[in-house]
Amino acid sequence: MSTFNRRLWLPMAGLALAMLACALPIGAGSSALSVTIQSPADGASLPVNVPVTISSVASDPNGPGVARVELRVNGQPVSESESPGGPQATFSAAQVWTPTAEGEATIMVIAYREDGTASPPATITVMVVGATTTVAPASTAEVTATPAYVQGRVDMLANIRSGPGPLCPIIGEAPEGAIINLMEYSRDKLWYETDYLGPDEIGWIYIEPVTPLGDTSLIPVSNKTGCAGCGDGSCGADENCQICPQDCGQCCGNGACDFGETCATCPGDCGSCCGNGACDYGETCSTCPNDCGSCCGNQVCDAGETCSTCPRDCGPCLYCGDRICSPSIGENCYTCSLDCGPC
Repeated sequence: MSTFNRRLWLPMAGLALAMLACALPIGAGSSALSVTIQSPADGASLPVNVPVTISSVASDPNGPGVARVELRVNGQPVSESESPGGPQATFSAAQVWTPTAEGEATIMVIAYREDGTASPPATITVMVVGATTTVAPASTAEVTATPAYVQGRVDMLANIRSGPGPLCPIIGEAPEGAIINLMEYSRDKLWYETDYLGPDEIGWIYIEPVTPLGDTSLIPVSNKTGCAGCGDGSCGADENCQICPQDCGQCCGNGACDFGETCATCPGDCGSCCGNGACDYGETCSTCPNDCGSCCGNQVCDAGETCSTCPRDCGPCLYCGDRICSPSIGENCYTCSLDCGPC
């Protein structure tokens, strides 16, 4: 994205988000209903075509409770997570989004009560970068690791674990700004092996908070998987496509309309929106007359209507022989004596 386009896009995106926020059904007494985005961090760099988990915490301590949390990216719905067992005072959601295009993206999370009352939206802006994008370090003095490895910069405080999975024990941490060696990928390419803690404490760090400073195609891919649980390459009994897509696959496409999917976000699982009895998800009388009704009769001559197919909207068809002398179509006593009489 060029500098000019980015400068133009940001104000327009801000205006669109403001309009969206104004349109949300925020009712009286919703001040206690809130949501915050835990990760990724605002301003984080995310690799294109790599799934990222959007973690958020919604709270409604003085109300009936949080019923669901919705994730939007650049104003478009991505997924919804429903609170298991009904509304809760506090609900933690983990929703997966896979960025498919490079550039800036605005992530928005909104919490809802069961009656549709919405919280003020929580928003962050992230930068989606290519898998081989090279980002120069702040100074050459920061690069202290062995040059034999591709290096990366840690953009936020991150844990280093004994294995490439979220259930593996934490053995240390890397502070924001640290330059680390990216020795190899895990099998799912969601973790980097690093010797930041020393040659005797090889550990693993999640790729999300790390910006590569070199060609990632040079980083070898190992067959190592995480500890028992999410990230171990097996979809366990307590895992599903929502909380662990790297083991269980994406929810959309599993043949079941669940985990907040709709006919708009996943028609393959939930079926077509047209025919559900509601004129929604961008349907019109032209694209879905079953839900939205016939276009003929809306007092607008549109959607391919003509005087023949819909005289109510387009008016009667005028022609020589209809017993109406119509100068607007060139009829007169010379051109149509049947309607206008002899000259």
